[in-house]
Amino acid sequence: MAAHTGFEDLRLDTDPVTLREVVEDPQPLRLILDAVQEALDAAADDDRAERSRLYGQQGVLLRLLGDLDGALVAGRLSLRYSGDDPALVTVAGVRLAHIHQWRGEYQVADGIYTQALEGAPDGYRSFACQHAGKSRYEQGDADAAIGHFENAVRLRVSGPADLLAAAQQALEAARRLKNDVDLSGL
Repeated sequence: MAAHTGFEDLRLDTDPVTLREVVEDPQPLRLILDAVQEALDAAADDDRAERSRLYGQQGVLLRLLGDLDGALVAGRLSLRYSGDDPALVTVAGVRLAHIHQWRGEYQVADGIYTQALEGAPDGYRSFACQHAGKSRYEQGDADAAIGHFENAVRLRVSGPADLLAAAQQALEAARRLKNDVDLSGL
């Protein structure tokens, strides 16, 4: 049975310009990180899925707290423990790519996003599209970002409202970026 760490309840706002999560108060993240570490310490060595999930949570929290080196280690461990489960591989890969993206290692991030998109099972493809779009957006590639975000919107249309809203917000930002780029070229 998966340990409840509080990670699942974590809700963060997204900056509408940078499309990065906003951490107003790091203390709740630190408490969740402690719970994740306790769960990792208690997890059986052979429970690869649980270890992948927990290392993935650890990587996200460390990234949000600014420890990109620690996040990278956790992200790599999450991917290593994901085995051959397509859902676990997709989530771990996207989270690892997101860490590389925040480190400014866009070529590595984009390569991992591409792999995640290729292997993403139904239900996980929108997650991969959303994050691949954020990477292209950060790099100023409005057209590629728009393509990814349009796919995320299409895939999320019948899903949870908050995920659809996040994809729509990102698509609007990418369209503004494209308009700015187009106007600067005049």
